[in-house]
Amino acid sequence: MKQETAKAGGEPAKGSKGDRTRRRILDATAAEVARCSVEGTSINSIAAASGLKAGSIYFHFDSKDKLVEEMFEEGLSASLERLDATLAACPVDSDPGVRLNAALRAHLGAVREMRSYAIAVLGPSFPKDAAGAAARRLRRSYVSRWTELVAEAQRAGMIDPEPDPGLLCEAILGALNAVGLSGRSPESALSALQALIGDRRKTIEIAERST
Repeated sequence: MKQETAKAGGEPAKGSKGDRTRRRILDATAAEVARCSVEGTSINSIAAASGLKAGSIYFHFDSKDKLVEEMFEEGLSASLERLDATLAACPVDSDPGVRLNAALRAHLGAVREMRSYAIAVLGPSFPKDAAGAAARRLRRSYVSRWTELVAEAQRAGMIDPEPDPGLLCEAILGALNAVGLSGRSPESALSALQALIGDRRKTIEIAERST
C-alpha cells in the first residue's frame, strides 16, 4: 500500500527521526481508518502499513484510541492551517469573491493531497464521544471560517443572499469533497463549482443591460 509520507498538509515531513516515525504512523492510521473504519483498524494493521512493529507504535502512542484521536486532529489542523495561510496571503483589499475562490482551491488541494485523512474525517468513524472533543472543535472552527466566507460573498451580492450561509457552506464543502475524492482534475472541478456558485453581480448587470 502506498503511504502518505508527506506532512499532513502537503509539506515534506521535518524534524527528528522520532517525528518522522510519528508521521509515518499517523499517515498509516489515516489510510487504515479510511479503508477499514476505526473499528476495523488494529494496531497490528497500522504497524504493518507503516512498516513497523506493534511495539514501536506503542512507544509513540499509548493506545489505539489515542493514536486515532491524534490522527483526526492532525488532519483537521493541517486543513485549518492551510485555509488560514491561504486567506492571509490574499491582498488586504481583496473582495469576497477572491477570498472565496482562494478558499475553494485550498480546500480542494487539501482533500486531494490528504486523501486518507479526508476520507477518515468525512466517514462514519469520526468521533462523537468525549475523546473526540478536540477534533470536533477543530472541525467547527473550519466550518465557521467557511460560513463567514460564504456570508461575506452573500453580503457583497456575489451569491444569492436568500439561502442560509451555513447550509450553503455545507453544500459547497460537500461538492468540493466529492470532486476532490473523485480523481477529476482540480481545474475542471473548480470551474464547475465556480459556475454553480456564479457571480450574482454579473447576472444582475446582464439582466439590466438587456432591459
